[in-house]
Amino acid sequence: MKKLALLLSACFAICLIAGCASRPSSKNTLVILSPDGREIQAEFERAFLAKHPGTSIQWLDQGGSSTALRFADAQFEKQPDKDKGIGIDIFFGGGPETFLELEDNNLLQSLPEEYGVPAALNGVPLRGRHNTWVAGNLSGFGILYNKAIVAREHLPVPKTWADLANPAYRDRIALADPRQSGSAYAAYEIILQTNGWDEGWHILTQSAANARTFISSSSMLLQNVANGEAVAVPAIDFYARAAIEQAGADKLGYVEPEGQRVVTPDPIGILRGAPHKELAQEFIKFVLSPEGQKIWMLRKGAPGGPVQSTLFRAPALPAVYSPMPKDSTIESNPFLAKNTRPYDAHKASERRHVLSDLLGATLIDNHDALRKASTATLQKYIPASESQVQQLAAEWNDPVKRQKQIAAWRQGAAKAFGR
Repeated sequence: MKKLALLLSACFAICLIAGCASRPSSKNTLVILSPDGREIQAEFERAFLAKHPGTSIQWLDQGGSSTALRFADAQFEKQPDKDKGIGIDIFFGGGPETFLELEDNNLLQSLPEEYGVPAALNGVPLRGRHNTWVAGNLSGFGILYNKAIVAREHLPVPKTWADLANPAYRDRIALADPRQSGSAYAAYEIILQTNGWDEGWHILTQSAANARTFISSSSMLLQNVANGEAVAVPAIDFYARAAIEQAGADKLGYVEPEGQRVVTPDPIGILRGAPHKELAQEFIKFVLSPEGQKIWMLRKGAPGGPVQSTLFRAPALPAVYSPMPKDSTIESNPFLAKNTRPYDAHKASERRHVLSDLLGATLIDNHDALRKASTATLQKYIPASESQVQQLAAEWNDPVKRQKQIAAWRQGAAKAFGR
């Protein structure tokens, strides 16, 4: 059955690429585009279908949230009448920047209710401006590190984002490419916003110089820490919890930088022209129900919890924290905490593509030259001002201007780093 499901998913993806995405699938088959891992898909599919016998779910995996967003955008570009949709019902997971962009591009439908989720948490939106998306769960960002290596090699324990730029961590960290990974972009955006633009760039530049490599997926970074290929990496809290659970708290540690705590939503929404709108509404209603929310937080095997995989995620529904379930993997209620630095999710969404390209052209495409540059060069390197990036974001859809600017950034960085 698993092989058959994978075959059907591949066939549907081929159909989308061939331009037949607007053709609806079976009336009882919900089609979901999701960058979330298979363990999440399996748990919510099992629980939802138990309440809706006779239905099925078709999952589409296009990789990380950035590639999933580009995929959805490309399919809507091929569809002259957006209201006919692209044959996909739901976009599930991917961070607030992804959904703010989907909302700005008018690619989401309004949801029928608010599901008990607040409009915002510490200034970060948990629902779309027109209720076109809602947080399915919450996540924070921090640093996962290998305790054993830190102790053995007498390295300073990383406590702030700036610690990733410490020369002691040369060749000891790994980073992900924000052009491919939405969570990587979110981490870099948090570093910039919580440290200020100039200081944030100093941290990112020197961290990139310390990095052995850049990879496409943030989840792969955690494997590097667990097997010792890297000592410390930026990490989403739920990935870090899972890694520590598997390796042991004596081997791995996780810290959210003091004074720079930011909690963001991982949303869910119905795409415009969804062929199974009513079924899609039922799925979101289940995800946001107390029953669905506890799947995020409980250990596998616990009553009402997941069956195969513990998900280690914080629910977005405040009600499920009171009282805190005894089998919860979440130790504290995020709704009782305060973000210690402001975070502008709308700004992050508006400049996502231009900033990802800027980071890619300067720090990643020139990584070899960057690593050979002097410390003095790295400390003063800032490729563009924040205002310039904001201005470019408004015209980044022009492919000629975009490629010309990327080339200029790439060449400028090569010159600055002495290539």
